[in-house]
Amino acid sequence: MTELIYMRDAFAQEFDGEVVGVDDDKIALARTAFYPTGGGQPHDTGTLGGAKVVEVRKTGDVVWHTLEGPIPAMGATVSGKINWDRRYKLMRTHSALHVLGGVIFNEWGVLCTGNDMEPLEARMDYEFDPLPEGFAQTI
Repeated sequence: MTELIYMRDAFAQEFDGEVVGVDDDKIALARTAFYPTGGGQPHDTGTLGGAKVVEVRKTGDVVWHTLEGPIPAMGATVSGKINWDRRYKLMRTHSALHVLGGVIFNEWGVLCTGNDMEPLEARMDYEFDPLPEGFAQTI
């Protein structure tokens, strides 16, 4: 089970973690501040030891980090550093989507059916039939 540092400290930018799993170019850590892809939100990027983190996925209770660069050995302790500029932009975008979703629900009672987000850019899907008059102006 990976301790999810980001759940108690969304502003954590650096941490140390022990390697508890190795699978080709992926490692699992006992604890991580890297947010994995999920719920329409993309994963964090950054570095672990001397390697670049290119993907982060959660399988069950374990977070797997795909690396480009040297793969640390099982039991090694690695230092992680989040790409803070990207993380903070994703946090702002995520919050804005919640606000927009609340406005649309409060005004029209419609829930989001899908979304996609990148730093400071996002899409939210809604099923309106037809689109309400003055929708853009109200938003």
